[in-house]
Amino acid sequence: MDELRAQLVAHLRGRGDIRSERVAAAFTRVPRHLFVPEMSPQEAYSDRPLAIKLEDGVPISSSSQPAIMAEMLEMLDLRGGERILEIGAGSGYNAALLAELVGPAGTVSSLDLDADLVDAARAHLADAGYARVRVTRADGAQGDPGHAPFDAVIATVGVERIPPAWIAQLREGGRLVAPLTIRSMQKVVAFDRTASGLSSLRFVDAGFMMLRGPSATADTRLVRLGVAATLHVFAAAAQTIDPAALAAALARRDAQVVQPARRLTREAVWNGFALWLALHDDAFCRLATPAGAESGGIPNLLPGAESHNGGAVTVGLAVGDELVVFAPRGTHDVVVNRIGSDRGGLARLQSTIAAWDDAGRPGAATLRVRVDHTGVTHAELRGGR
Repeated sequence: MDELRAQLVAHLRGRGDIRSERVAAAFTRVPRHLFVPEMSPQEAYSDRPLAIKLEDGVPISSSSQPAIMAEMLEMLDLRGGERILEIGAGSGYNAALLAELVGPAGTVSSLDLDADLVDAARAHLADAGYARVRVTRADGAQGDPGHAPFDAVIATVGVERIPPAWIAQLREGGRLVAPLTIRSMQKVVAFDRTASGLSSLRFVDAGFMMLRGPSATADTRLVRLGVAATLHVFAAAAQTIDPAALAAALARRDAQVVQPARRLTREAVWNGFALWLALHDDAFCRLATPAGAESGGIPNLLPGAESHNGGAVTVGLAVGDELVVFAPRGTHDVVVNRIGSDRGGLARLQSTIAAWDDAGRPGAATLRVRVDHTGVTHAELRGGR
């Protein structure tokens, strides 16, 4: 087991997900195999998410991919002695890593919605020597007011908006790290707690399961289309889509290929334009298919930084039964695929490409997000080159 654990740490260092000796030491000390006892040692120490609970055959809880866990722990920048709130106990593995980082002078409180997951996490933590971690069954969106304030809050589930309770229970100057949906695109965001709310520091792409429970925001962005409903359309405003008409247009498989108004590469789409489009047009959409699934009639979905779990993904606009999305051309460039009737979507996309280019092509590194006390998100891309 020690050799497998060392190999995982070396892998995460090589990827750049582990950057500090403290996080490396935590991964070296915590035995992940004790938190997923039903998995083989090779699976336990693989760099991939491991489903730990299914509902109707669909995963609803998992032990996250170690790479993103390491990245989020680096974002927290723990020094020892902190009081930590974790939303989403899962297997308990991440809570154990947190316990290593805060040390005996710190505390870790972890919440999960399901009693069976809470019981299992407690047992795993006890078996691994981390019984001091407190795991409670609770609605994660409400936080843990009885043990606030916290020095840091970390969520291992995605949210449409940051629950106000998390902000209220975080001390000013504290750090919050959570997967946040920004106009249908999920990013793990590291925030500092300020007098007015939260201010972003750093982002990475994410693909977390969404927060469940009585206080969770309903995910109204998802529309399933295509062969066996395997094409998932995540829309900034789902009401812009006519699902039946769009499905019929996709079934005709008669996409029109159009050159973008200005030359775009795959890297330019993923590292700047996709966010610009999301923030500037309510018809923005992200399309994704699971690994091995058919693309629902869309030729050549665009692979890139937003791909997760081996599936394919692309972005564009969806207006009624018109869909205009990016597809690869050659090794680096992209074209636009247009499907369905002319509802003005293609013209809007071309205009937005030109506006982004004229603005200096601001990239993802210029994204800034503020969250006020009520959880309302304010996002912008600042000037480019």
